[in-house]
Amino acid sequence: MPEITEIFILKVKDPKRADVLRETARTDFLKIDGVESWKTYKSTDTDRPTLYAEIYLFRDYEAAKRITPSFATREATKAYLEEVDEILVGQYFQEHTTDINK
Repeated sequence: MPEITEIFILKVKDPKRADVLRETARTDFLKIDGVESWKTYKSTDTDRPTLYAEIYLFRDYEAAKRITPSFATREATKAYLEEVDEILVGQYFQEHTTDINK
């Protein structure tokens, strides 16, 4: 079964505080069997509000469906979520492939 990527685009209240809470949450969340990685990207356009992309990689769809609901119940991730001002989008993704060039 293919890996599942879950992507959230969000704004945070206090970026420095969010950084500390995110790292604590990341350490905790990565201990769960089935969570392969958690990467964070930050927007670079200084003329717009700063956005963060939280990107989680799960072993497969079953792991993602099992683990995702626990994110908001874990103490470390609950603390991080308190620092999130707005979630703009959040969804599961798989790599898109086509057979157009075959």
